Amino acid sequence: MNRQEEMALSQDTAGKKPLVQSAKDFMTGMLSPLKTRDVGQMVEDFTAEMTLVAEGLSEDQQKLQEQQSRLAASQTEMEQFLLQQLADSRQETQALRHEIAQLQSRLSAAEKAMQDKKHKKTEGLSRLIYQATWLIAIPSAAWVITTIISLFQ
Repeated sequence: MNRQEEMALSQDTAGKKPLVQSAKDFMTGMLSPLKTRDVGQMVEDFTAEMTLVAEGLSEDQQKLQEQQSRLAASQTEMEQFLLQQLADSRQETQALRHEIAQLQSRLSAAEKAMQDKKHKKTEGLSRLIYQATWLIAIPSAAWVITTIISLFQ
């Protein structure tokens, strides 16, 4: 190794010592309060606090379970209500379809009756014209015949 590599390596090692030393100092600083107190008392305090937290969590869980039960019951009621409304809507739809079918058949019957009346009117009108033509033709023919006879006399 050359001189520069040795210097870089020594600097890296020198940089690590303060890091390791600072970690040791940190751990010593954290553990020093524990060494001065009574460990039994600290365990008691910790256990009391954890019991309090566990009881609070248990109460919260019970409240959440009750709320979930209420919400599930409410959802079931809402589903039943919506299913009933859906069934009612289906019945109303079927009734309306039946009514529409009846109205369409009545409309078709009315249209057919109207066309039949028009046909009868046209038929009646043409019959009337036919009869009027004969009523006019007979006297006209008689007049023509009498006029021709009177010409030859």
